[in-house]
Amino acid sequence: MNGAITKGYEEDVGNRTSVYIHTAHSITSALYFFKKFGYTNVPHDEGIKYVMVPEGMRDFNWLEGLLKGERITADLYENIRPWTYYAGQYNETRFYVLHQDFLRYIRNRFLKSPNLNASYWAIVRPSNGAFTLFLALHTCDTVNAYGFMTEDYKKYSTYYFEKNIKTPVILYANHDYILEKNMWKKLHDSKIIKLYQRTESETGTKKPKQH
Repeated sequence: MNGAITKGYEEDVGNRTSVYIHTAHSITSALYFFKKFGYTNVPHDEGIKYVMVPEGMRDFNWLEGLLKGERITADLYENIRPWTYYAGQYNETRFYVLHQDFLRYIRNRFLKSPNLNASYWAIVRPSNGAFTLFLALHTCDTVNAYGFMTEDYKKYSTYYFEKNIKTPVILYANHDYILEKNMWKKLHDSKIIKLYQRTESETGTKKPKQH
């Protein structure tokens, strides 16, 4: 998802991306924000499956341009040719869009943030990572989660590829990261997922054994 950098980190994250989950915003902005870390292309391994999270109207504008093979004529992405972002790997048979009922189900059943009652409620939604993890839970037999926020998140940089710098984790208003963090811990403690954690927590959450 987002800036999925693998070059130089193969030992940790593998050398192949089989599924890439994105929004119109993340697929475009990641190329700008993560360029300095070596992210120059959206993952385009042969046979890759793309999954889109339609978070707003701009995503439907993106989809319209992508499916019609036309430049976008509205919104922030006017004149952009969406298919060019997939480096030749866009194929309708391997492109999926999460249904909005599924997005609402995840939000309302598992990640119903109290921020939905705030004045800025309209922008509040689970993160791309949260939708990715719950999609995996609904489609895979086993789920191992790496790189997700854990209790001691303040010790680490925001992204795994920030090797030589320590950046603070910014808790943006549109995502309830603490709620998500607590959910990953709950799922791990319930043995529903295996959540990678560098250390054991004071409350007893154990680091999963690596096989």
